Amino acid sequence: MTLDASRRGAYRPRRKRSGNPPPFQLTDRDIHIVRAVARHRFLHSGHIANLIDGSEKNISNRLKGLFEHAYLDRPDCQYDFYRPGGGSSRAVYALGDKGARLLAHHDRLAFGPSVSWAHKNRKVGRPFLEHTLAIADFAVGLTVAVAASPVVDLTDGAELLARLPAPTRDAAKPYRLSVPVTFRGGRHTIGIEPDYAFSLGFPARGRRANFLVEIDRGTMPIERSDITQSSILRKFLAYQALWRARLHTQAFGWRNFRVLIVTTNTAHMETMREVLGRHAGGKGSALFWFAEREALNARNTLEHVWIDGEGNERRLLPRQ
Repeated sequence: MTLDASRRGAYRPRRKRSGNPPPFQLTDRDIHIVRAVARHRFLHSGHIANLIDGSEKNISNRLKGLFEHAYLDRPDCQYDFYRPGGGSSRAVYALGDKGARLLAHHDRLAFGPSVSWAHKNRKVGRPFLEHTLAIADFAVGLTVAVAASPVVDLTDGAELLARLPAPTRDAAKPYRLSVPVTFRGGRHTIGIEPDYAFSLGFPARGRRANFLVEIDRGTMPIERSDITQSSILRKFLAYQALWRARLHTQAFGWRNFRVLIVTTNTAHMETMREVLGRHAGGKGSALFWFAEREALNARNTLEHVWIDGEGNERRLLPRQ
């Protein structure tokens, strides 16, 4: 990026563009950055530095240029994160209108002529932003871990979608399923949609493992007596019914899957496992694997030890 020397020391608020940006020439790396942000909806600068080759300082400079020239936006609601005397959090980026046009040209992506990303980004609320960033924490950590492993490959996003059966692939929400559930003698139809889906391939073993991910931020009740209201138990029952009815094979073409639950702390995780066990005849369920978010983010995602609903230790990358 080329900067006017007379402007190098000028202060530019994080919230707003300067209105008179310095010269900026797009590079292939910039396109990779915009593409990564578009794929995840929101990423903070740390995510982007982990995904894109280059020094943290260089990535930071490119992000500033992409923001100044409207390829990327900084959603306003992120500034709720800042507290007096508390320092600054990493800046969060979203796709800008100019970035959407860039990807439409380079990747032949169709965002729709009426879509205004600047408007969408202004309307985003903090809860949605925080939840999306928590999903990105997991997805980015997994991507980085798989890239460093010679024995496993990752399929997610558009690549995973392309492998699904045509009726599912063409649906507005491909991973959203309606599942019949029996609860306390009553029959209910529950909609279930994971936060993230991915598949791990193990070429040497000739097999794949499929996963649906739920990111819990501690805002949803774990158990309610009314199954029509949102709760973690409602999710458990829906995924169990989905497994028993083999709907994953019909909808996704998968022979197997596991549900990964990433939650806020160990106490919350143990309460979830207790509720699951109580509603599964006291035996729990190996369908669900649990991890505490901070511990998971602190190490290689593939090597992290998960605890399943039966109390067994599990890893995404099985030991040889």
